[in-house]
Amino acid sequence: MPPHPRQPSVRSVRTPPALTALRAWLGTFPAEKREEGGEYYRRKAVKEVWSEADHLVKAELDLGGEVLAITLFLTRGAWTSRCSCPVLHQCEHVYAASLAWLAAVESGQLDGRRPSIPLLPAERSADAKPAVPAAPLGETVLSPGLSAWLRALPAPGEQAAAASAGALHAVAGLRVRLDAHGKWHLEIRVSDEPRWKPPAKRLLADLAASRPADFEHLPAAEAALGAAFAAECRLDARTLTPRLSLSEETVIGLLRTTAARAALVLPDGTPFTVQTDPLAFQASASPGQADRLDLHLVTPDGRVATGARLITPRPEPLYLFDGRVWRGPPPVPASHLPTAALNDVRLLPRLRAAGIRLPAGLSAEIRTVVLRPRLRCWLTPAFEENERDFHAQLVARAENPPCEQRWTENAGWQWSPQGLPPPRGPEEPLLEFDLTAASAVSGSFASFRLVWDGWAEAWTRPVSDSFPDEFISWHDALPDHVELDVSPELADLLGAPVRGHLSVSVATAGDSEQDWFDLSVGIGVQDTTLTPEEIALLLKARGKWVTLPKHGWRRLDPAIALDPDSASALERLGLSVDDVMATGRATSHRLHALQLAAEAAPLVGTDSLLVHHLRDRAARLAALPAPTLPAGLRAELRPYQREGFLFLAHLSAHGLGGVLADDMGLGKTVQTLAWLLHLAETRPAGAPPFRCLVVCPKSVTHGWLTEAARFAPGLAIAAFDPVSPRAITDAINAPHQTAPRILVANYTQLRLHATAFRAAPWDAVVLDEGQFIKNPGSQVAVVARALRARHRVVLTGTPIENRLTDLWSLFAFAQPGLLGDQPAFRRQYPEVEPEALARLHRRVQHFLLRRTKAQAAPDLPTRTEDDIIVDLEGEQRRLYDAELKRARAHLMGVKTPGELGAVRFHVLASLLRLRQICCHPALVDPAHAILPSAKLDALLERVEELADEGHQVLVFSQFVGMLEIIRTRLTAANIGHLILTGATENRAELVDQFQTDRTKTVFLLSLKAAGFGLNLTAASYAFLYDPWWNPAAEAQAIDRIHRIGQTRPVMAYRLIADNTVEQKIRALQREKSALASAVIQEESVATVMDLDSLREILS
Repeated sequence: MPPHPRQPSVRSVRTPPALTALRAWLGTFPAEKREEGGEYYRRKAVKEVWSEADHLVKAELDLGGEVLAITLFLTRGAWTSRCSCPVLHQCEHVYAASLAWLAAVESGQLDGRRPSIPLLPAERSADAKPAVPAAPLGETVLSPGLSAWLRALPAPGEQAAAASAGALHAVAGLRVRLDAHGKWHLEIRVSDEPRWKPPAKRLLADLAASRPADFEHLPAAEAALGAAFAAECRLDARTLTPRLSLSEETVIGLLRTTAARAALVLPDGTPFTVQTDPLAFQASASPGQADRLDLHLVTPDGRVATGARLITPRPEPLYLFDGRVWRGPPPVPASHLPTAALNDVRLLPRLRAAGIRLPAGLSAEIRTVVLRPRLRCWLTPAFEENERDFHAQLVARAENPPCEQRWTENAGWQWSPQGLPPPRGPEEPLLEFDLTAASAVSGSFASFRLVWDGWAEAWTRPVSDSFPDEFISWHDALPDHVELDVSPELADLLGAPVRGHLSVSVATAGDSEQDWFDLSVGIGVQDTTLTPEEIALLLKARGKWVTLPKHGWRRLDPAIALDPDSASALERLGLSVDDVMATGRATSHRLHALQLAAEAAPLVGTDSLLVHHLRDRAARLAALPAPTLPAGLRAELRPYQREGFLFLAHLSAHGLGGVLADDMGLGKTVQTLAWLLHLAETRPAGAPPFRCLVVCPKSVTHGWLTEAARFAPGLAIAAFDPVSPRAITDAINAPHQTAPRILVANYTQLRLHATAFRAAPWDAVVLDEGQFIKNPGSQVAVVARALRARHRVVLTGTPIENRLTDLWSLFAFAQPGLLGDQPAFRRQYPEVEPEALARLHRRVQHFLLRRTKAQAAPDLPTRTEDDIIVDLEGEQRRLYDAELKRARAHLMGVKTPGELGAVRFHVLASLLRLRQICCHPALVDPAHAILPSAKLDALLERVEELADEGHQVLVFSQFVGMLEIIRTRLTAANIGHLILTGATENRAELVDQFQTDRTKTVFLLSLKAAGFGLNLTAASYAFLYDPWWNPAAEAQAIDRIHRIGQTRPVMAYRLIADNTVEQKIRALQREKSALASAVIQEESVATVMDLDSLREILS
């Protein structure tokens, strides 16, 4: 049979194999992309789709103002894409463009080039003349749209041809007729003439140059035929004459145009139809020639279709026989087949595939050999560094006879070079090879996104992050009968995951006394070659695949847990395995025998000696007698204060440190003095004199001196005098009779004279107001941890002010190592996890004692706190709103914590100014001193009323400038007052004066300078003029009057400006109060001052 005419190169992206590959490729798109792309296609968002080369398709998609450019590439039978959207590849836009291309090819509405860009408004017809003639070219600005104008407007030489298109309106009918010889002819019917005839040469030229609009007056099928014929003419350059039949390529194009099918007719003029049942080739013995088989086309009822003519080979072979059109098999190269050719094992499956039926006697001699599928899979380095490609070869094999075929994209199943079966013997049957099972495997390649690589002669794809899971899913979906031959690295993906287990061990601490033990929690895995760093990577992946440099792909079975008894024991100890699961490394926790004894059995397993040792030590420690109150104590301790003394004595008896965290005003100082007396009085005979260092804020020094003299006169006490460089050495080494037992220094002195304080040996060190070392990286915290002390105690009413690491820093001093290092602490007790906070409470409960006033001193007068809400008005409100607008502008566009860091300074500065305006505009600009302040007026109104009733009042503010403004107003109102700030030197004198002089109605106090260490029970009213971020600071301020010694009900008022940041600060205070109580009372926790908090404050 003669070869087909050479196809134009543009048709490579339009061939059936290319379109089949395109449909398979679209099936690999994610479901959401397919759904969105289908919607774009249905909405006709794809405005243009065309092909300008044999390997690519281009399209434009309109998103409602934004036009995306899309390119589809066909390379070695595989489709790829690029889109101008951010996704770039395999997006919903590519999917829509691909659907548009498939539809355009199937409808035949393509001319191989980009359509002209419409030049006229949508309401004008495509062939209407423009309202305004085109300007001369010299006046035209060259632009991307110029090419569209040149394509749309005919050149001067084409004017006559364009004018002749009007002749097409005289055509009243258009059809293609199949003649009795299998040839196709274009025929027309002119107006007022019923006869169909071939078009004249001139009219044929007009048809070839026509546009779809030229056929609008014809029925739909004939209009589609005209458009399709014109498109085929533009693709086929040969000259057409009226008497020549249509070319094979033109016929194929018309048959693919479904809309034009009704305009095709059979030789007798009836509509073109195809018989339902096809013709088939039947092989039969050739009469008189035993060495060959004759081939005949036969009808479904067995008649030989003598004279059947092939009218088109594509898109499916069609034959003309008996005046009707039949489907049929592809044409064969000859009308007979030598029987010897059947010995070639490659021929028989092709005969079957072509639908050629063999004689019954010959079919009986055929033996079917099933070829079993086998996949060979391996990895190779890709062109890009650190990238790899997956390769797969699909073969089908049999053992009897030994043979093998290989599957390729272009040729399908082909015999391997060394896989042909042995030649057929004289008495052996014909062999037919069954590839059904193997072919089913090849159908899975598209879902795994495999494409054929002719260079590697294998199916391939890049190895991406999702490859391991996709490979396993693909493997699991393969039929059971598939043999798999994979490289070792791929075999790892098919193996069982790495299994791990947690273990707990307890051992005596090697660097401490016998009452301390190290509890270790570790993780082990079956693969002992993995390092802790590799195990950590597997843990972090949470069951997903990880590529390890020396081990390939590995994943850890996420089902790792302790046995229930051990897990419960750890929970009761305040520990979890989260840090081990996060790092892959064993962690160690230092525990005292008293903590560990009750949980020993489930944690130490079969080590009965260790269990016995732990319980014995715990019993011995618990059996120690409770100490009596020291003889030198000159105070009557309340029951809860006696309990506090016993707590401290218990810690020191076992060599432990701790935190006494009672509410302010419950007498932590007297409890501590009782404990220090106990240490001094029980000191062994002949031991050096007892020496204690008390570190406290400067404002509290006077309180220690007076209370020690009052309650423990036997303990000589002195304030540290830094004038002499040898002051500390002299205090330590002075004779017993003259040396102070207690040396009191403030935190600044501790930092400035760190070397001397660290060098001295102390029997006890007490940090009062221990929140001063809450920042573990501060210099004063570092110096405190380095002090040499036998006993360590922290006193604080606020063990947590802002975050949980405050507590870690306190215990890093009081009991070093108890809570591990900071990273381990944060992993064990993340602030956002309520369960972790409950564990922290259990972890420190042996070393921290906290009682609230409601628990410890129910006989204290009631304490009532209330908010006084005031409205900003006039100029004060205008100034506030203007500053608020500036603050919000700083946050505009900030989306991440990193972006917040760049503007945090400006935001906080604006917040400060907003709070100052709420207090008094003069704090922002002294020029505003004459402006009124709503809060100041409200304060003075209530203070005057309380002064008339004979009450004394405390007024707290963070701003010293505000205290001075209030002082001026009090002076003008003739109200007696005192003021104390950070610059005040005679603090003790002012406190005594306020406590004894009833004419001093108001005590103005800086919140920071007077928040602790002062006893001001003469007052029963307190005003917090401006709210502060830290609720603990405000609580300490109110505790100046609500403490032991107060006999009247206490009223505390917060002045809050309505609809301002002050109200948001109050909400933040409640969150931070919850944070502090979370450890003490096991309640919830909230973080503060992040991006969301700032947005909420400025909302």
